Amino acid sequence: MTNMELAAKVVQALVDTGVREFVLCAGARNSPLVHVLDENRNLKVYTFFEERSAAFFALGRIASTRRPVAIMTTSGTAVAELLPAAVEGTYSSLPLIMVTADRPKHYRGSGAPQTIEQVGIFSYYNEVALDIDAENSHLSFKSLSWKKPVHVNVCFEEPLIDGPIPQIKIPQHPERIRLPGQLPLGTLKEMEKFLNTHKPLVIVGILPEKAYGTVLEFLKHYKAPTYAEGISSLRGHPELQDILIQSGEQMIHRILKSGECDSILRIGGVPTVRLWRDLEDKYRDIPVFSVGFNHYTGLSREVQHINSLDLLSQVEFTSKHSENVKINFDDSEKAAKVRALLEKYPNSEQGMIHSLSKKAKGASVYLGNSLPIREWDSCADLHSLPLRVAANRGANGIDGQISTFLGWSSTETENWCLVGDLTAMYDLSSLWVTSQLEAQKFRLVVINNGGGQIFSRMFKKEIFINKHQISFESWAKMWNWSYQQWHNIPVTTDLADKQIIELIPDAQQTQEFWKELEALWKE
Repeated sequence: MTNMELAAKVVQALVDTGVREFVLCAGARNSPLVHVLDENRNLKVYTFFEERSAAFFALGRIASTRRPVAIMTTSGTAVAELLPAAVEGTYSSLPLIMVTADRPKHYRGSGAPQTIEQVGIFSYYNEVALDIDAENSHLSFKSLSWKKPVHVNVCFEEPLIDGPIPQIKIPQHPERIRLPGQLPLGTLKEMEKFLNTHKPLVIVGILPEKAYGTVLEFLKHYKAPTYAEGISSLRGHPELQDILIQSGEQMIHRILKSGECDSILRIGGVPTVRLWRDLEDKYRDIPVFSVGFNHYTGLSREVQHINSLDLLSQVEFTSKHSENVKINFDDSEKAAKVRALLEKYPNSEQGMIHSLSKKAKGASVYLGNSLPIREWDSCADLHSLPLRVAANRGANGIDGQISTFLGWSSTETENWCLVGDLTAMYDLSSLWVTSQLEAQKFRLVVINNGGGQIFSRMFKKEIFINKHQISFESWAKMWNWSYQQWHNIPVTTDLADKQIIELIPDAQQTQEFWKELEALWKE
């Protein structure tokens, strides 16, 4: 088998299993794969010069299309650059297929140029690792769960380009096979028992888009007090107004301490709220039932957990939560006071996010980790709902955020991305791909507060903050994006299709907001 035949076999197997998009980082060792992709123009190929951003972009495409996406790299350290995205893909259940070219097997352990130990490099962070060459070219993607990344390592001999380039055929019906959702006997009854014998407070984390309807109907019928995070896309939903907690996550603590709720029902991904970590110690005696889309419970303690959001549509209640008048009254009162603070300090970081969220009504919104995602949950306008919301909440890292946003962006809406300054610095090469995208109307908002200010409230040492005086204007110019700097949120805006907005919050107003918010919750 020639290198070109081997490369074509890999690509054909991927296409047969449902892959329709490829992210290509071209190099010498993967040149057979490059030639196959380049000559078969019926395949969608995005090209990158840098593997880490490319892999996170692929995660965004998977989240958007709900199909596996393949990324192809050359050998050596290029392979190692995929590890951060493999970690995120594992905990977010995104099937990133990593196709890595390699030198022949007899080079292993030699220290020869561009030769590292690629087989097994992703350890826990792949469902399967296949190691193939011309002599052993068998590969199959059948019977995979498609809930973790997959590694295909392909060894090529020299000369690398050693024959004609085969054509790839796109099947009308791909062979991609899903395992049926196997749930232990009695799982439904366990959940019904929990719901009918407890008074849980519901926390809704990130949801697959296809699960929105199922979760919405469950919440409407069960009527338990519910804290819906922004990334659930149900925060502020008009059909849930009588049960949603609107004043912020501090209200969760009040409800639990009052005894109005005696347990937690988690729906979706692992929550962002601080309370979730408090369940390990401060609230370790509170029962937790978790309904997610993978097997991760998100807690080190023992909890009841179900790996199927679809089960929510089958639950029968013998008793439902009645609308709690006291909770609604207290929550509405606090929410009004929080809104008053946001209006009092419009140029605080929180006030700017509140005003900014009104401009993203009906849009696709991507939230960066650390402060932005938390401030959106506490401050975004509840009546200006985005159409869809996303974030990388698998491992909660700040790398690859803009690349994921660009991959996830929609051709049908405005696309807003809200990240911190250090997060933007982590992903400066991300904008490379924008000339290849069909989506337009990008609004990339960088909150420049001079460093990692989430640590300023956790620790009293500046070394944690990484203070700086960097502006992002030159970054925008480098990639030919339009640039604006906002010290307040303008009433009207004139934005380009590719727009970077650098937000400069008023540090004094931000501090005053925090002080008054803390005082508010001590009342």
